[in-house]
Amino acid sequence: MLTYLFWTVVSFFSGSVMYSYLIPKCLFGKDITKLSKDGNPGCGNVFTCVGIPCGILCLLLELAKGAFPVWLALQFVSPDNILFAGVMAAPVLGHAFSPMLKRRGGKAIAVTFGALIGLCPHSLLLFMLAVPMVLFSTVLRITPHSLRVMISYCAMLGSSFFFDSRTSLLIGAAMITATVIYRHMADYLHREKMQYGVYIFSLKILEHNGNKEELSHSGKA
Repeated sequence: MLTYLFWTVVSFFSGSVMYSYLIPKCLFGKDITKLSKDGNPGCGNVFTCVGIPCGILCLLLELAKGAFPVWLALQFVSPDNILFAGVMAAPVLGHAFSPMLKRRGGKAIAVTFGALIGLCPHSLLLFMLAVPMVLFSTVLRITPHSLRVMISYCAMLGSSFFFDSRTSLLIGAAMITATVIYRHMADYLHREKMQYGVYIFSLKILEHNGNKEELSHSGKA
């Protein structure tokens, strides 16, 4: 039990290092939480606010901080133990509620993919998330982005019951899904209030536009 607790703590603090906030601020003097529209300290905003080279560097580091601790933990513990759920979800929780930013972390998409990369080849969860993300971004396109992410994560969790029913991974996937939905829900309900659309390629099959509200950045990271 102590071994699993140790790796859970290691994974959490690995995830809590906010590279997409630190690198632009230290190397370029830019605070992406203030420059970006949504105030999110994620690598997507680094691409927009700082540039492609810095964005690529931050993306690789965000993936690595999720993948490396999970992969390393698997050299010492079993993914079949229910306590592994904490190890698996800890990088995502660390990023989403980073102590470095006073628990105002990012939306945790890149670090999720990192954690699932670290889980390979013990699980197919990486592909269970990648497939709906690609599908709902291209063929059956769902807008806005926040809604697309939430539906994709729910699809990953649902498919895991059929393709990887180990309790530890189901609980880990549920913890990750709940965390990411929590981080995206406020954005959807406020900045993109009651707005959604579904398209097959460019053909609109469903759309609803409610009244939008501007998202206040005060105190948001």
